[in-house]
Amino acid sequence: MGLLRNLVRATVGPRYTWRLASRTRSEAADLPARMHQALDWISAETRRDEEQPVFVLSAGWRSGSTLLQRMIMENRKDLLMWGEPLPHCNIHDGLVNQFRAFTSQWPPSPYFLSAMKLQDPSDTWVANLYPDVDDLLKAHRNFHHTLFAEPARRAGWKSWGLKEVRFTIDHAMYLRVLYPKCKVILLYRNPYDAYLSYSHWNVTVFRTWPDRFVSAPYAFGRNWAELTRGYLEGHKRIDALLIRYEELDRPDAVARIQSYLGWPVPRSSEMRRIREPDYSKAARKPKRKSLRATERLMLKLATRSVLCDAGYDGQSQPDRRTGRAEPLDRPSGDDDFEG
Repeated sequence: MGLLRNLVRATVGPRYTWRLASRTRSEAADLPARMHQALDWISAETRRDEEQPVFVLSAGWRSGSTLLQRMIMENRKDLLMWGEPLPHCNIHDGLVNQFRAFTSQWPPSPYFLSAMKLQDPSDTWVANLYPDVDDLLKAHRNFHHTLFAEPARRAGWKSWGLKEVRFTIDHAMYLRVLYPKCKVILLYRNPYDAYLSYSHWNVTVFRTWPDRFVSAPYAFGRNWAELTRGYLEGHKRIDALLIRYEELDRPDAVARIQSYLGWPVPRSSEMRRIREPDYSKAARKPKRKSLRATERLMLKLATRSVLCDAGYDGQSQPDRRTGRAEPLDRPSGDDDFEG
């Protein structure tokens, strides 16, 4: 028995490490708490930032994010919003995860340079020597400034933003901490209509590259449910505007967007038609009018826990002109990628 116990311990480690692994995984998953712990290390002066980028985050592909992106820029000619920049690099996943480690037990305060008050590093125990968390936050802002703000300004735009279709509510919270005065709009669409539009693509896209891809209706629905649930539960906490794709042509919904942003925004039907690029046409399949029964079943299984809370009944939304349940593929007649 002792031999077996020692063999197990040598293979998987002592029992306390199992509990430690479980606890740390649970703590890391709770980004709001971890961000709160990190902010305890950051001075009020560093927390403040005057920059006001605009972020449009949508719950997956074919949810109208590009349409909304264009609507926002229509009357803000000094604003350049990047579109899903360098998605295979998973840039923001790594940035967000850097803040998941902060707890009440870590990091140890004596390890920070400001706490050590070094005179002669060669004559001091410097095996663990950290820059301050103030500097970590500033480094994150500098990264965004170099990658997004500076290229936009060199090209003639004073302000910047970006739209994304992969970001969770945790990403949105990270952006809010980074830029307290930023604008965050969270967008989602009926998943049945979104998947029907998505199914016209002859490509496979990645949620995270290179191993988490979305190709089947169940995976599409699970991704939609995860993102949408986070948006529904977390938008008030980060002072984000939550809106549905089907509302982009409604005057009251557009008025909410205008009030939130602080400048005029057209309705979706007032946007100019954009010619579809040749490269996107090559990736298209013939269009279908409806989903197959198996696709609808898989979507229902994947999204049913969120669907009603998101304001849908599991069917395509009725067309306002005909009253029939038809996919709202482009409420404005747009021919561009909606994202």
